[in-house]
Amino acid sequence: MSEIQTNGSSVKLDRAGISDLGCRRKKNEDCMGYVPAPTPDGTHLIIVADGVGGSAAGEVASHMAVETVSQVFYAQGDPVNPAQAMFDAFQAANQAIFAAAAADPMKAGMATTCTAVAVRGETLLIGHVGDCRAYMAVRGQLIQLTADHSMANDYQREGKSLPPEKQNLANVLTRWLGHEGDAAVELSELMQFNLGSTLIMCSDGLTKVVQQDEILHAVSMHLPEGACKRLVELARERGGPDNITVQVARQNRA
Repeated sequence: MSEIQTNGSSVKLDRAGISDLGCRRKKNEDCMGYVPAPTPDGTHLIIVADGVGGSAAGEVASHMAVETVSQVFYAQGDPVNPAQAMFDAFQAANQAIFAAAAADPMKAGMATTCTAVAVRGETLLIGHVGDCRAYMAVRGQLIQLTADHSMANDYQREGKSLPPEKQNLANVLTRWLGHEGDAAVELSELMQFNLGSTLIMCSDGLTKVVQQDEILHAVSMHLPEGACKRLVELARERGGPDNITVQVARQNRA
């Protein structure tokens, strides 16, 4: 929990997070991170990463993503240009994961998705690769802030239907960290994150089995810590087929 000063008013960011193994996995390939603002009016960084299912050392890749993005984002202190710092952080994470996989046959092919949100005052900026999601709950509505980088969603963005012969590839990722070359990181515009609004970040272990109206209900009825617990409980009650990671942050007046 941190407090930041914005335009002379005191704003408090209340945040909680849980990363759970789920009910069927033998290891947790998800990883989450939170770096509170280093200065009173500075930038908070919230991250969720999900090692690509079935890949070698997915849990190593997700931890590397969280650590590298956090370190590079703040490499020059609280960033003057958060968008550039976010872009650089994702590129560094992609290169670090690729290099580590190339150097160790036991980690060959390791990869991860990653979504990071930088919160400064009553604004936020998102860096996104893969299918970990960010939502905003505001005025009784849940707004999805990120679009999954999956084959099905890429077709949808182009106004096309997924061909019948590719239906089994609907959930195949089209972007991730850990490949050669530059990472195709998607950066959002600066968004408003007003008092009373709630940010929800999660891995697909939640969204596979918990509906958006249930996410909205949980964050509306509970403080961030209680909301995280309730959402993980719901996913586990429905079989918990994947690792489940949730972070919830709310803007309140101090």
